[in-house]
Amino acid sequence: MTKLKSSHLVLLVCSLINLFSVRAQANNHDSESLVIRAVTLVNADATLSKKPQNVLIRHGKIQAIGTREFTADKVIDGHGQYLIPGLIDSHVHLRGVPGVPDGELAHSDFYQEALAQIPKSYLYAGFTTLLDLVNTKAFIDSWNQQPLAPRAHYCAPVPIPKGYPIAVIPEEALQKVDVARYFLHDRHAHPSTELADPAAHTPAHLIEAMQKDGARCAKIFYEKGFGKVRNLPVPSEAIVRELVAEAHKKQLPVFLHGNSLESYEFALATGVDMLVHGLWNAQPATTPGELQRIAQRLIDAKIAVQPSVQVIYGEQELLNPAFFHQPSLRHYMPGKLIDWYQTPAGQWMKNEIGSYLGETASLTDEQKYQQIKTVYQPLLTRVQQVSQPLNQHALLIFGSDTPSGPIYTQFPGLNGRMEMDRWQAMGIPLVDLFKALTIGNAKRLGLEREIGSIATHKQADLLLLGKNPLQDITAYDAINWVILRGEPISRESLSAQNLKFIKVHTTPES
Repeated sequence: MTKLKSSHLVLLVCSLINLFSVRAQANNHDSESLVIRAVTLVNADATLSKKPQNVLIRHGKIQAIGTREFTADKVIDGHGQYLIPGLIDSHVHLRGVPGVPDGELAHSDFYQEALAQIPKSYLYAGFTTLLDLVNTKAFIDSWNQQPLAPRAHYCAPVPIPKGYPIAVIPEEALQKVDVARYFLHDRHAHPSTELADPAAHTPAHLIEAMQKDGARCAKIFYEKGFGKVRNLPVPSEAIVRELVAEAHKKQLPVFLHGNSLESYEFALATGVDMLVHGLWNAQPATTPGELQRIAQRLIDAKIAVQPSVQVIYGEQELLNPAFFHQPSLRHYMPGKLIDWYQTPAGQWMKNEIGSYLGETASLTDEQKYQQIKTVYQPLLTRVQQVSQPLNQHALLIFGSDTPSGPIYTQFPGLNGRMEMDRWQAMGIPLVDLFKALTIGNAKRLGLEREIGSIATHKQADLLLLGKNPLQDITAYDAINWVILRGEPISRESLSAQNLKFIKVHTTPES
């Protein structure tokens, strides 16, 4: 019997040099057993177990829970610690490295090193399950073949030709994926001559294809543009209602990309299941009363919302002169990548965001940072005013949108952890945050029988914390062990500071 203590940090997996041996070890772990002794459980209803419990894990699943003295190949002493389910982020984008353009840079050592670290950065933050909201089955299958990574699922994107996000994706990126697979033929408003067979792109055909591909949801887009891209076409209400009806026949939820008052009205008119952004954009004259009324209409319609507040904060933080001074950053980002981000080439998105502020040459960096915070404050206020009443009806869903664009301030793992802080700043109780990160998202993904709570026969994706997450948000920084499909991994071994690397092409391709 091997005894593991949280004070003895074991680097279980830290090198791509040992990639194949690591995979072999991971396959053998199914035959090993683990017991976590004398630990306090945090239950799905955000209550604590009345007595310390022993948790037996075998074959990647929870076999038994109780006060009996189970025996196992490995033992973790959980005395004084808290066991919670692995966290779930239901809004990520897993391709590439944030802020690094595709092309020649994709072959650089720092880019490949970052790709190797990104799955570990999610795990370092405690995220063991991810939902990618715009991806393909082939890519997600490749991601899930990695030896050390959160389990990923995907939501099938349903764009219309020439609409968002197609219009803002670089041509070289479009060539890498089959963007037309789920194109929606909108016969009501945008009959497309670009589709060779429009009959294969009806709502019924698309939903059937998504279900066969294993998609967890369908995602449509109501976005007329931003920045330099404007006046994009959007789908008609009629075609989206048809899509929703077909999806619901298959128990497939429909998510809507939208962040404006107009898009929220579109969601209400079409009966989608969830809006995947907060209500950022509205006329300046929009009153708190009007926002409360839109929130109540969402509640009545049972439409959930991901506030994704970190999208706004991420743009702000590009202008924060102290951003790279944060000690925690180096646990998520490899050092070479941090160095590149601070070069003129790496600052391109910061410069673009800064240009929206107009002439700022006479301002200091700190003054520019304060200026953009002032510009974005009304957006954050609106999100808060809508989010609080939704949360009271369990309609606030945790999704970080990591990354929302080519933005290094929204780095994997770190961005989700910062989204937690944004929820607390909006006044969301820690109890509700915990539920949203665990059982709430599991239910939204239809995975509540497999993950999201600590129960026998469920998958053993767990976190062992040194603090109580129901009382202190820094408990999510006090992870001692990540239990991934039954295998204990010391959190320290997942840090980017422990990354050892040789150049190996490990990018999942579609």
